[in-house]
Amino acid sequence: MASIRLTAGSESAVAAVLAVARTQGVRCETPIVLRDAWHVLVHLKPHPVVARCSSGIPFPEGPKPDDVVRELHVARHAARAGAPVIPPSDDVDAGPHHYGGHIVTFWRYIAPEGELDPVAAGRGLRLIHDALLDYDGPPLPPAGHGDEVGEMLAAVEDSVDVQLLRQVASRRPNGDGQALHGDAHLGNCLASSGGMLWHDLESSCRGPREYDLAALVLRDRSWGGYPPGREALAAYGSHDADLVDALVPVYAAWIYASMMLALPRRPELTPILAERLSWLRRYVG
Repeated sequence: MASIRLTAGSESAVAAVLAVARTQGVRCETPIVLRDAWHVLVHLKPHPVVARCSSGIPFPEGPKPDDVVRELHVARHAARAGAPVIPPSDDVDAGPHHYGGHIVTFWRYIAPEGELDPVAAGRGLRLIHDALLDYDGPPLPPAGHGDEVGEMLAAVEDSVDVQLLRQVASRRPNGDGQALHGDAHLGNCLASSGGMLWHDLESSCRGPREYDLAALVLRDRSWGGYPPGREALAAYGSHDADLVDALVPVYAAWIYASMMLALPRRPELTPILAERLSWLRRYVG
């Protein structure tokens, strides 16, 4: 069915995608699994439609199913305002559709083309923020996902690393802020014939814009240098640099808590997480 090796849960997700697609008049004999991670992403080739299906892995080991619903509302709002995001599909009912314990949404397929342009990505992120200023869809969690981090950490054995992440995650931004992308690293920006397009908004949240900018530069701060992140930040324009510095560890705590929870399934992450936690301890110390 796909070149990516599927788990039992992701096989169930692909089956749900194909079943829902048939109700929309879309038949696909050769689905292409683009990603099998937090959610399962399936290109219904040859149709210009991509399905995102909630993972079969229950929370806290996996994401909350309503993440894909939240993403749909936020991306639709941004797309209607002309912001550079991959939009929901207009060839079928984008959803959300419920089938067999999964939630399925449909998106326009955009073929990757060209190379990452960090300057365009940074400018595009600002356009998304501007477009989301008047977002009035379903409520969004606060930036940092503090409650979610707490639930994830409660599911692993207590340790000094767990205590570190719990402490850092408690540093929540003040104020309500605005709707945000929520996971705005450059890996979530696609180079296409139409320019740089942001995607994967399932972690949308509310807070200061600088929370998204913290995601933009985490790799630069924690990996000892990543010029594209700095270029994107500079292209974004005016921002509170001190607030970005303060929010980098808050965003990192959410990322590292999810990595910690995934270790039993992905032991290859162990040395990577150890290195990241060592960096985080130095950064906040």
